[in-house]
Amino acid sequence: MGIFKIAAGVILILTGIFCFATPGATFFSVAFVLGCAMLFSGASGILAYVWIGRRRGVSDLLLVEGISGILLGIIVLSNQLTADAAIPVFFGLWVMLSGIMRIVEGLPRMKSGIQPWCWPVALGALGTFIGFYSFYNTVLFNFSPVMLVGILFVMQGVNVLMVGVGLSFCPKWMKHTAKG
Repeated sequence: MGIFKIAAGVILILTGIFCFATPGATFFSVAFVLGCAMLFSGASGILAYVWIGRRRGVSDLLLVEGISGILLGIIVLSNQLTADAAIPVFFGLWVMLSGIMRIVEGLPRMKSGIQPWCWPVALGALGTFIGFYSFYNTVLFNFSPVMLVGILFVMQGVNVLMVGVGLSFCPKWMKHTAKG
């Protein structure tokens, strides 16, 4: 099931690139694609938690991230984001939430010496920073809403992709044993 997380990460990255390719588009013209990508990402997180979580002791935060992805995807698909000012805040909070969850997953691993811990912490910090930046976009660079959403989706896609790689390709002994 980790392969679904990898696929979800790739889809989120491609969706972000799609936003870069259409910088003049309105949010409403890309909202369906964004919402579907979020739903798939959320569903892949829930499926990975259900199928892998019980056998490997996967963090409950994977389930939280999956549920939040589905709920937020439903909000996007039901056209509830009507104000341009709400768009960066909405997606920024999503990326920040995931970034904070990566940090929360990685810090106990770091303290106990379980490998690998540096990728979740680094990606979590970057995701938190980029999500937080989206609140100040108009002050600093003033990206268009679709361009900023593209940046956020690429960041979230990398985050989800790394979780999928960790679920699929890291040996069990790396996940559960302490070094030293």
